[in-house]
Amino acid sequence: MDFIQVVQKLLPVMGVALIIGLMAFGIVLMAYRLYRKRGGKRIIKLWQFIASFSLMGWLIMVMMLTTFSRGANFGGWVNLELFSGYVSAWNQWSLSEFQLIIFNMLMFAPLGFLLPLLGMKTRGFKSIIIISLMITIGIETFQMATGRGIFELDDILHNTLGSLAGYGLMSAILDIRQQKRISFKAMFRAFCIPLTFVLLFTGALIMYSSQELGNLAIRPTTSQKMNQVNVTLDTKLPDYAEPAALYRSFEIHNMEYAKQMVSLLRDHFQLQQRGHISIDGFNRIWNLYDNKGSDYTFNYNVNSGNWSLAPDQYATNSMQPEALEEKGTAYGKWLSQHGLLPKEAEFSTQNEDTVRWDLNMTNSDISTEQRDFDDGMIIIVPAAEGLIPQDLFYAINKNKYIRTVDVSSPAEAYEEVLSGNFYMYNDLQKNDKLIVSGYELTYVYDSKGYYQPVYQFKGTLNGEEWSTQIPALKN
Repeated sequence: MDFIQVVQKLLPVMGVALIIGLMAFGIVLMAYRLYRKRGGKRIIKLWQFIASFSLMGWLIMVMMLTTFSRGANFGGWVNLELFSGYVSAWNQWSLSEFQLIIFNMLMFAPLGFLLPLLGMKTRGFKSIIIISLMITIGIETFQMATGRGIFELDDILHNTLGSLAGYGLMSAILDIRQQKRISFKAMFRAFCIPLTFVLLFTGALIMYSSQELGNLAIRPTTSQKMNQVNVTLDTKLPDYAEPAALYRSFEIHNMEYAKQMVSLLRDHFQLQQRGHISIDGFNRIWNLYDNKGSDYTFNYNVNSGNWSLAPDQYATNSMQPEALEEKGTAYGKWLSQHGLLPKEAEFSTQNEDTVRWDLNMTNSDISTEQRDFDDGMIIIVPAAEGLIPQDLFYAINKNKYIRTVDVSSPAEAYEEVLSGNFYMYNDLQKNDKLIVSGYELTYVYDSKGYYQPVYQFKGTLNGEEWSTQIPALKN
């Protein structure tokens, strides 16, 4: 989710928060006036009322955004690994992951900014930390208890840092107003946290840019705890491996390529774009529409280079074999004209409504044949009428041979499994029984589009099929 999507999600929430906040403000104001009429001596200034009202609205929006706008899909998950978000963002080199870190800080900045306005008791550094921790821990606990989110230590850290950043800015403003001059100490308090993260992300960008290869999303955020897992090796693992070929696809993590594909589809199918490009994880999404007002979605996955075009309203249409092949011939001619259909791709039809082209190379050929190659498939579900298909899925990558690289042996890679240095969606538990029964050298794309060799170990976990991937390149 990008910042624009967050704003769009907040807009309806802001209306609810404003109404509730105004009602609360009115009730409190009436109660205060009644208190003063009956001889109350404590004076509450207008800006304290405004700060209180703003904090109420802020809390309502945060609760709506972090809890009530979600379904109960998480089942009480807990992540106590500090900085796991940074490791995940680095491994995937994911813009949305970095944005999430920044958003979690920005979301709590208003808390630290407004608290000092309530009074002297909430103006101290210690008070800000205690209140911020209480609120963010309360929200994380509520998420965990209701299944509407994950209790994450990283979120507590970033929420608290965001609150402190807001406090630093307000503290600097109050100091400048009191001293009637700008001091270095005030400016340092105002900008030390934002500048720290600017330097952090800049350093990560410089480091990433300086390395030839990209990062691998298959690397784990945290290691599995293997000391209480029963692991059995049921295959032989060689201590030596032949060098393997390294490739690169320039369609991956390439927004210019995605924009070219969108432009091609717009021109051919006479589509128009609506709104901006949105981000959802690895997906970059364009909203399009035709001259009849029907909506379509173009989705480009930066991690794989695959893209698709599909209408928002899908309708299946069975066709006679001759008509289906005729549609396939027409689409194939158009794809070939634009260099999108390799000559060696095999054409077929399926399910009486789908045409497809396939290219397949074995992992053994990929690792040993030192030449450029295309791999993947194209799937199109033609519409009964008109040019625009019901579904177009393009998953062919043009892989350019780079060089031969040394790889670790299967035995060396297996040591990573024993160390728990591999990715799993659900973590291993005490007394789990893992049986590793086979392996193969396969390939995955990294965040710069390099097609890297990796080992895929297979077997069973508590009787169920299990597999994981271990990077094979030697450092």
